[in-house]
Amino acid sequence: MKWIIKNWLILAAGIILTALAVRYAYHERGYIAAGSEWTVLPFMFLLRTLCREIKEEAKRWL
Repeated sequence: MKWIIKNWLILAAGIILTALAVRYAYHERGYIAAGSEWTVLPFMFLLRTLCREIKEEAKRWL
């Protein structure tokens, strides 16, 4: 539960973007399929981790 509270913004944005990506992919293909549109939520967490690491590295350089 603490993890969900700590990451609620990323979870909410990821779920919304995943829903939009799935809807877009469905309209493009014309049928439901499991493609890369389902990786939006994990990508959000990857992006957050990369941003934190870049920020820490920039602090070390400065």
